Amino acid sequence: MAEVATSETSDQLLVVIDPVARQTDGESVRIVKDVLSAGAATKVCLPDGPEEFARALARRGSRRPVVVGDDRALMRTVVLLHRQRELAGCALSVVPVGPVLGVAHALGVPSGAVAAARAVLEGAERRLDMLVDDSDGVVLGALRIPAPAAREEPLEAVRPWLRTCQSLVRT
Repeated sequence: MAEVATSETSDQLLVVIDPVARQTDGESVRIVKDVLSAGAATKVCLPDGPEEFARALARRGSRRPVVVGDDRALMRTVVLLHRQRELAGCALSVVPVGPVLGVAHALGVPSGAVAAARAVLEGAERRLDMLVDDSDGVVLGALRIPAPAAREEPLEAVRPWLRTCQSLVRT
């Protein structure tokens, strides 16, 4: 396995823009690209599929990876870096753009495109724990042990007013 000399505070960025983010909100993607390019030396990569995404990360050199996309793009990046055993040695930044943003918001990443891009440039690095299972799978997001208890009462018993509202909506 080749060692990658990725500095944790690299001024050079590899901006990998997920195809779903480009399709979902192209304007936010353009704004993020402009803000990051104005604040640091960037190389922008527009992969069309998972293979190109993996190839871009593998060839990043000393650049700090910045993922522009939703939780699925973040998860794909974390899994790829973990499998290459490079996750602990580099800082990974994310700019949330797309339909599924729960993990990014739970991590405290700003929701606006400009604010998130500025956090990439000026923000402080934080180390986060990660759960890895026996098959080398990675878990990100909310995990509760034990699992939340199933609701024992029907929804109507908890919210009796809901039935009235539903009947008003129908009429």
